[in-house]
Amino acid sequence: MRNNSRICSILAALPVAILFVACQQDRGRAEIDGTESAFARPVIDALDRQTANMRKGRIADIQYELFVDVHSSSEEFLGEATIRFDLADASSDLSIDFGGGTVQEIRVNDEQVVANYNEYFIVVPATALQGGTNVVDIAYRHPYDENGTGLHRFVDPQDRLTYLYTYLWPYYANRLFPSFDQPNLKANFSLTVLAPQSWTVVSTAAGVSEPADDGAKLWRFATTPKMSTYVFSLHAGPYMIWEDEAGDVPLRLMARQSLAEFIAVDEWFDITKGGLEHYGRYFDIPYPFEKYDQLIVPDFNIGAMENIAAVTFSENIYVQRQRSSRAERERRASTILHEMAHMWFGNLVTHDWWNGLWLNESFATQMAMLAKLEVSEFKDTWHGFFTDDKKRAYRRDSRVTTHPIEMPINSTNEFFTVFDAITYRKGASVLKQLQYVVGDENYRRGVSSYLKEHAYGTTELSDFIGHQEKSAGMDLSDWSDKWLHKPGLNTLSVETACKGDILSSLVVTQSAPGEHPYLRAHRIDVALYNLDKNEVLTAGDILPMQIDGADTVVEIPDGRPCPALVNPNHDDLAYAQIALNNDTVDILHEQISDVPDPLARSIFLAALFDRAMAGDMPIADYVDLAIRLANNERNIRVIQQISTSVVAAIDMMQRLRPDTDDALARLIPEIEEQSLRRSHFVEAQDLKRIWLNAFLGVVSSQAGLGTARALLDGEAEIAGIDMSADIRWSLLTILSRNGANGIDDLLEAETALDPSDSGAKSLLTARASKPVAAVKSNLLDELKSPQSITGLARQRAVMAGMFPSNQTGLQLELLDEILSALPILSGKADPYFLSSYVTVLLMPMCQSVSTTLMRAALDEYEDRLDSTVLRFLREAHQADSECLLLRRTKQ
Repeated sequence: MRNNSRICSILAALPVAILFVACQQDRGRAEIDGTESAFARPVIDALDRQTANMRKGRIADIQYELFVDVHSSSEEFLGEATIRFDLADASSDLSIDFGGGTVQEIRVNDEQVVANYNEYFIVVPATALQGGTNVVDIAYRHPYDENGTGLHRFVDPQDRLTYLYTYLWPYYANRLFPSFDQPNLKANFSLTVLAPQSWTVVSTAAGVSEPADDGAKLWRFATTPKMSTYVFSLHAGPYMIWEDEAGDVPLRLMARQSLAEFIAVDEWFDITKGGLEHYGRYFDIPYPFEKYDQLIVPDFNIGAMENIAAVTFSENIYVQRQRSSRAERERRASTILHEMAHMWFGNLVTHDWWNGLWLNESFATQMAMLAKLEVSEFKDTWHGFFTDDKKRAYRRDSRVTTHPIEMPINSTNEFFTVFDAITYRKGASVLKQLQYVVGDENYRRGVSSYLKEHAYGTTELSDFIGHQEKSAGMDLSDWSDKWLHKPGLNTLSVETACKGDILSSLVVTQSAPGEHPYLRAHRIDVALYNLDKNEVLTAGDILPMQIDGADTVVEIPDGRPCPALVNPNHDDLAYAQIALNNDTVDILHEQISDVPDPLARSIFLAALFDRAMAGDMPIADYVDLAIRLANNERNIRVIQQISTSVVAAIDMMQRLRPDTDDALARLIPEIEEQSLRRSHFVEAQDLKRIWLNAFLGVVSSQAGLGTARALLDGEAEIAGIDMSADIRWSLLTILSRNGANGIDDLLEAETALDPSDSGAKSLLTARASKPVAAVKSNLLDELKSPQSITGLARQRAVMAGMFPSNQTGLQLELLDEILSALPILSGKADPYFLSSYVTVLLMPMCQSVSTTLMRAALDEYEDRLDSTVLRFLREAHQADSECLLLRRTKQ
């Protein structure tokens, strides 16, 4: 608070403080009458840009002095916030964001005022404010969160230890303390925390502790540099701690004690140390903060969060209870390096408002790719970027809800409209193309000068582009307009003409969807492939060029043979899909394994998969081709792509005609058998896991289910693979969704073997997977109005099991209930819950009735749905319509 004696008095007289809370509770519930301000801020759990802009114009030089008590109660935390700031205009009221808490007392410039608080924000009356320096003191309390936002509290079911962490992006810092919770109002933070004696408390700055009364410790943290609220943090608990150093930067890695044996500590520190050295050199700026902590935390809503010097990571994604596969190791390295890049780009220099989120995230994604090349085992990282990242961006860009990379954001409750694969992956693809356009060193210098000029400040897109223009000496306005401000995805195709055996012309055609008819400039390499005398594909010329407009004629060196195959996006330089003509498809059906470059094989394979999902070739034909390719393929990324695409194809076939598809009845046993055989006999552990995952992804035949049960019971085994708890739960979920006899006894027995949090959530998924209408209906009621299944992580675990692809009939029975709940949930549920609810429970059913019902819900409820629900419902309707069309093509 305002001085140390205030904190000491709280600690010395805690029972009195609790009495004070009860006495003051009603004071925090006064309604806002709306008559004191010319602009009436919307009374919602969000910050609109108009309010944010008005505050930014009035407020400067903000300092927070915070006290948080996480010792005195297991239900809520107590807090005091002193906010100092300079005010340019004191003629109107000022709102302070504070969501979901109780205001006990407010003092403004040493005078007590009645709290004008509506559970979303506090209004300080103009009569209490003054021009120049103001000091607002707020005593408050707030329940711990259990949906992964604000200050989240988790009790480990294995050892009953309690852990806390914060997740404050994009607008949840106000659930930790009253604040001006917007990125462009950077501030200095001083934090003091009262915590149990056995806990470690972590925040942005380094902290020291001293004993306090009642078995507690008082932690004091140094004042931070200027920073945004959303990257502040408070994490606390009896975390297991590992320590190391990166030069003069102290490093700590933390995790729950019950997970300590599964943490890849050495690997984590190796990537961290290499990354800090690489980025310091690349940006020409040493790591800008005093220490670097990384915490692996439970129930996390997303993959990771770049809190300054106290990064949080999801246990669910980055901790495996068996040996990590290559894909899991790479995902871990990517995320460590992505969050680290934010320390400079995002934290040191921050976007002014949430329309700039894409640049923050896309840049960190691009930088992680570059850093992995330098500091990790993954030297083919751009190949993985295509198969994992770019394909997801293409899919997102094909949705009816696609949007420009840079777009207006009117309120923080619209963040899910930009928190997507366009934000992360299309943006990173476009930045990769920008780097190619301006040159690697020009790009690096532009980034470095941008960071140096704007350190500890906030920026707009024009600032970043301006530094690139200056560094490269070129005008990027047209590039920026077409790539960043226009939505949609381009497709490249090739037309060739030959005179005899000699290539006479080659034209690259660029197209765009009718609703977004924007053609762009692309720097590409066009690769030609020829047939040798043995009719085997061989690499021919690679022709660098720039295309712009609908048709671009390629200059061809004289005497070049007529190619059998052409790739217009060799090395995946362009952000554009490729379309295949029938002749190319015929060649690939026979000779895709002969394409000499692994990335090119991946590009062609992805294009064939796209054709199958568009109904331009039977899905079963794609699966047959992919299985044949697997027989000869040696590149692990292509093998991974084959495996995941075959699982996706089978999933779609089950949704289309699960009971009547002869091709499906033939393919599933074949894939089960081949996947199991390969997982048995390949030597590399990573390949064993890929093929085991393929088996787990498709198994549904009686023979395959028998094998799954035998693996669970120990009557069968896969050489070199231990049946870890996580794999066992996967097997149990498969048996449950296929109606295995005695499943309840099996689940009960596994729960006794695995009492962990992961086991508890896996149990929820397995139970939800039962093909029983009453089970689904009861769980749906619980999701809509939770009583026992509380906490977003547990609710997501239930949703994950509700409607697998072989249960679309049960899904269709409950569709009306799922849809009718949307207007009610829109008004009360958090966006993270809403995104999961709509996305997972409305997976395609491929029926005319499901498409009709979703269309009717859009028409009837559109004005009553928030932006998150509306976006995902529109996408669900589109996916179901596409699936229905696919069904009608008699796939």
